Amino acid sequence: MENISTMESVANVAISNARIAGMEEDLDLSSSQYQWLLTIFYISYIVFGFLAIMWKVVPPHIWAAGCVFVWGLVSTVQAATTSWGGMMALRFLMGAAEIAYGPGVPFLLSFFYLRHELGLRCGLFLSAAPLANTFAGALAYGITSGNPGMAKWRVLFLVEGLPTVVMAAVAFFFLPDSPEKAKFLNEEEKAVARARGVAQAGAGTRIGAINWKEMLEGLMDLKGWILGVSLTTRCRAT
Repeated sequence: MENISTMESVANVAISNARIAGMEEDLDLSSSQYQWLLTIFYISYIVFGFLAIMWKVVPPHIWAAGCVFVWGLVSTVQAATTSWGGMMALRFLMGAAEIAYGPGVPFLLSFFYLRHELGLRCGLFLSAAPLANTFAGALAYGITSGNPGMAKWRVLFLVEGLPTVVMAAVAFFFLPDSPEKAKFLNEEEKAVARARGVAQAGAGTRIGAINWKEMLEGLMDLKGWILGVSLTTRCRAT
């Protein structure tokens, strides 16, 4: 999952590297139009936050693969855009795809780890974004340093977007929906993981239905609102 998140982060920051590679001139973008390309991503990221609940409705390997596929496809199609409006629409879809994927990862990890064990695993998952930033610029330089037959920024979107599409297939076939379906665990390990999950969350169904009582309790939890406000202000600052 961290590999997927790293690829998504690389694709996300590609917009700034594409600007350096000539996208702004080719699409005749003003400074304010470019800033809107950055902002529109976070608008959809906030608006479509409710999609994260689909991790409880749709089997995780299907939902995650769908989100990653949409993300990769949209990122790749940016290479074909010819206008600011088209790029705005694609960036809007990218924000929706990311928020539909990211928040469900801690939920899925909770099937395998107890509450006090989740912090480290979630930290490793979240580290994918800064990790991607450490080499995204060098990667973009390597991709755009040659003499391709099309605009360099278009090649950048293709090269950084297509691997994410491939990772959608990896998620579909290898991401487990629960410990019982994890191919990398033997029967004894599956039993232990199942027992740990029951001890933490009870024996109720965690996939396939929405518990509206629990959702209401979540909405009433002040910590969730604090997190939402902090993320919103961070997006605004960005």
